[in-house]
Amino acid sequence: MLFEYAVEPQAIGSSWQNFRYLIEKFGFDRGRLISQFPKAWFKEVYGASAAMKPIERKRLEEALIRAKQTKVIRSGRPYDPALGNWFQNAVSQHAVVPFHAIIAEQNRDGIAGVVVVDDTDELDPLMISPHTWEVERVGSTLAAAMRPLLSSAKTVLFVDRFFDISKAQYQETLKACLDVIHASGASGVRCEIHFCDHDSRPPPEYVEREAYKWIRGVLPEGMALTLFSWKERAGGADFHARDLLTDIGGINVEAGFSAEGAHQKVQLGLLTFDLAKNKMNALGRKSTVYDLVGPVLEIRSDGSVHRI
Repeated sequence: MLFEYAVEPQAIGSSWQNFRYLIEKFGFDRGRLISQFPKAWFKEVYGASAAMKPIERKRLEEALIRAKQTKVIRSGRPYDPALGNWFQNAVSQHAVVPFHAIIAEQNRDGIAGVVVVDDTDELDPLMISPHTWEVERVGSTLAAAMRPLLSSAKTVLFVDRFFDISKAQYQETLKACLDVIHASGASGVRCEIHFCDHDSRPPPEYVEREAYKWIRGVLPEGMALTLFSWKERAGGADFHARDLLTDIGGINVEAGFSAEGAHQKVQLGLLTFDLAKNKMNALGRKSTVYDLVGPVLEIRSDGSVHRI
């Protein structure tokens, strides 16, 4: 699962040992994500490292740059200096919208939900993060489970051999996911659907003519959606796995993206960063794994369809 943690800048930045010990426990592929709380979290961590050796501080700086892409998510939570220090603000926010846990140097008052740095091992109940879990096959539930990826990525691929934007089951999940992306405020996010070509699929000309009906109310204003149709190569890899793939990580969606109702469950599983990257590369225009069945269609929020 994808859990959000508040990590005290002083706790993680006070020593190279602490930083290296803590930062490796986070990432989209680890199921644990650091909340950018406050907004100046990176600056505060770097400030806390002032006593480090120059070479250690340089390594920390480089690691923070990488962490911004794969380990830290935007918080959007208010931070009020009038409440006190970082710990007091984190506890206040935890009471409003809980973090999975707060990681801090100390917990003198024994506040629930706080893990002291020295106790952040894999056996602590608050540090356990299952890499597979089940959710109801409801669009909003699926989108909520994938929210951290959807709201942080710059490139998002919905990969499902049966994905069909003309069907309500897929429209439900697609709308919920695109709404999450749109609500994040990120601009220029590239969204793609990758599916398998088969005899019962409508020809591109039909999709071009009818797409505006299917995406009406599904595609948020200002966003676009690109459709890729693929064919398996004789003797080559099959196009079976259903995945959400992004530039920062991926999730396997075992039964696919169709919203079949709360009476059914779908298993989700975290992908390693390298595996997600390799799967994305296999779906590039010049793929050597599958054959692209043209044309590639881009559907825009105004209902227009373009061959690209």
